[in-house]
Amino acid sequence: MNPPQIRPESPEQDGELCPAMKSCLLIIPRHFYSFEKHIREALEAMGYRVDVSNDEYPEGTFGRIVGKLQIPIIFPITYRTITERFLKNRTYDLALIFKGRGISERLIEAMRRSVRRIVGYNWDSFQLNKAPLGWYRFATKYYTFDYRDADRWSLPVVELFTSSATVTGEKKIRYQVSAILRNHGGRLGYVDRVVSILRPTDVFISIYEPDVFRFACNFLKSPRLYLKYRKYVSFRPLPYVEYSEVMRSSEFTIDYAHHTQTGITMRCFEAINMKTKIITNNPYIRRGSHFDEADYVVFGESDLPAALVDGYERCRTRSYASKPRTISDFIAELVAE
Repeated sequence: MNPPQIRPESPEQDGELCPAMKSCLLIIPRHFYSFEKHIREALEAMGYRVDVSNDEYPEGTFGRIVGKLQIPIIFPITYRTITERFLKNRTYDLALIFKGRGISERLIEAMRRSVRRIVGYNWDSFQLNKAPLGWYRFATKYYTFDYRDADRWSLPVVELFTSSATVTGEKKIRYQVSAILRNHGGRLGYVDRVVSILRPTDVFISIYEPDVFRFACNFLKSPRLYLKYRKYVSFRPLPYVEYSEVMRSSEFTIDYAHHTQTGITMRCFEAINMKTKIITNNPYIRRGSHFDEADYVVFGESDLPAALVDGYERCRTRSYASKPRTISDFIAELVAE
């Protein structure tokens, strides 16, 4: 994705506000792809005036390390920054918190004095982002994208969305299978198994490594696979325009869910927006209300090759039936009272 266009963090606004305009404090990891931009614009389209705060302070690399490790210093710093910059002498109709690694019960209590409704959302699993376990009960509503967490913690699921506004009409297939991935976990091994079984004539593969250190670690874990796929490895992510064109031109794309998560990835929602079918190891896709079984193959890492071949051939003969899900759908579910 393209980097987000960051607005000034000051909550001060020029001119008079329309008395009927709703107000929202959006608390979100501001470094995370273009999520801030997409979500802010969707809220504004629904009539909200939006102020944007990071979800953890201090910002930058140091803050992200402290937040990831949940070192306790993150909580008083985040509390002080958000209360002084955003809550002091201000009121909001809504606070929408994504991820929330620097948020604490104390901060939620302070927000309640200035905010009518507080809604939280975790686009990770609790195994990867434990921070909300300390505060989610004190929000007005809390949602997750992870089905396993939803079952365990009795939480409602709100699925992710596609950031692409255009739904593909007539589809021109260039690639039988595509795989565009940031390499970690078992992704490369899964892609190799799928490609080796199906042996597609036309395939597009892009393997992104963020830095040399992680490349070296991944290479040492799977030297054979790295030598086999070395020409597809890059230290630059595929530009979003090119990513979209490849996805749109693919008959199938490969999705891999790490064992720490069961939520349906944004890649899958991008795929159905472009009428691209999905090969995935995530059985929870069957619970997704937007995904028709005609458009995906669930192929587990221990499944026999015949299961993939049979599912692939079955899907190829069926018309596309899945329903696109927009960011407007996503935001509407989160802010509904």
